[in-house]
Amino acid sequence: MEPWPDEPAVGAVLSPTTYWASPEQMDLPAEVCIEVSARVEAVTVDGRTEWVAHLGNGFTTMMDDGARVGDVVLRGCLVWDRYMWLDYKTRPLGSVRVLDRPGFLARHEELSPTSHPGMFSVTPYGRMEYREHGSLPMNFGVQWNVLLVETVAPGS
Repeated sequence: MEPWPDEPAVGAVLSPTTYWASPEQMDLPAEVCIEVSARVEAVTVDGRTEWVAHLGNGFTTMMDDGARVGDVVLRGCLVWDRYMWLDYKTRPLGSVRVLDRPGFLARHEELSPTSHPGMFSVTPYGRMEYREHGSLPMNFGVQWNVLLVETVAPGS
């Protein structure tokens, strides 16, 4: 998942900075969750411990804590965070290819008028729902764009 509607296009190969999100961590709907085998290791950088999940083909992603270390099965999805360097010292490695941009995650939104005519304060509420492109109901707003990706081996 990624929050920006622009790039990358289907077919693009990129090296995003990502973290792994579980359904519980982000209230994710089942449509965007997968199970993937990974090897999670603790890495110490500047006296701080961070956890890195190796997903195959040289691709790594960050984990929020060390509750699961070693060979594990992760359930959830990757989240692309262009500002991860603010939270982590370790830079994830590897590349992915975008296979599809099937839809997005959306939530109900309440629009509250402001003192400026025609301007509203937007308050999202409720569970996130997966929606295919073109199926956004009234009073819903996009929270995340959904990308289907595959890891790409170095040199491919």
